[in-house]
Amino acid sequence: MFNHYAPVWNKLNREDFIIVVHGTEFERERTVEACEEYQVHYIMLEEVMAEGHRFPFMVSNHAMHQFNGRPLIETIAEKNIRFMYALGKARHNFSAWNSSYDLFLGFGPFHAEQLARFNTPVVQMGYPRYDIFFNGLPDLTPLTEQLQLDPDKETLLWLPTWRELSSVPAYAERMAELADDYNIIVKLHPLTQEEEPQIIDLLAPLPFTAVITSVIDNVYLFALADKVICDYGGTAFGAIYLDKPLLLLNLPDAQQDPLAGADSPDIMLRNDIVSLDAGSFHLITDVLNNEALWQQQQRRREQLRCYYFAPNYGHSAEAAAQAICQASEIIKQEGLTA
Repeated sequence: MFNHYAPVWNKLNREDFIIVVHGTEFERERTVEACEEYQVHYIMLEEVMAEGHRFPFMVSNHAMHQFNGRPLIETIAEKNIRFMYALGKARHNFSAWNSSYDLFLGFGPFHAEQLARFNTPVVQMGYPRYDIFFNGLPDLTPLTEQLQLDPDKETLLWLPTWRELSSVPAYAERMAELADDYNIIVKLHPLTQEEEPQIIDLLAPLPFTAVITSVIDNVYLFALADKVICDYGGTAFGAIYLDKPLLLLNLPDAQQDPLAGADSPDIMLRNDIVSLDAGSFHLITDVLNNEALWQQQQRRREQLRCYYFAPNYGHSAEAAAQAICQASEIIKQEGLTA
């Protein structure tokens, strides 16, 4: 989540906010390390609870954790702001626990439309984590060398999700067959290392150019990629936001997943973006080399960007920071007009 939040923190005074550390031991260790790297203040959840402190405002990405029969975020904050972090897995993303929030920071029109039923103000911020893509990336030569990318090959970035909707078990060996002709970077879901070590074991002997399990901002990998390959969850929408050629890998009955649903954006995206299943995967080389297809897709990606994202390209973090600073007024105004 630091990659989502950090661009917004950079628009705020470091003395005006503090990070509440929560989660598994593994997650806490990584959070504390990141807080120290980013030089932001932090406090353990237990300290907050012991002091009985309630923050005037809290920003979080979900409200599922409970304490004494009520959402934890309501226990430790007077007002809560949800910072939307994904577009996939709609059943999870738009669940009833959103009623715990007083303000939403959404990506764009789609989030505003889906969250309208909670009768809570929505600020359409765009996608702050990718502002740097539009404002000037650093020199990526060191990363290119670290990943050992062959400059004579196109680079494919494979961004599988985790758990049941991960495409790794079904497609890893077949994706590896492309390694002679392409640089293939596999960037795993952040929780795979802790929760699914068997996935890492499955990938280890295969001839991918790089398998990334560490925390690295996807924006730099998107910048290196000629084409992006995704399955489910939110990563495909990063490719759309950054206007990257996108291919989807299908799994049977994905629409039945309890976190997704048939009308989840990552399921519906297959109506507009080329996808392959196990039976058609043998066509992948033809698809990757079909320039007419990619030109046609570029026009459709532009339409999808307008639907899913506010046009704050390069300025999304500023929009989010401004909304956080003005949260009291935004919430109050919504109450007056409700």
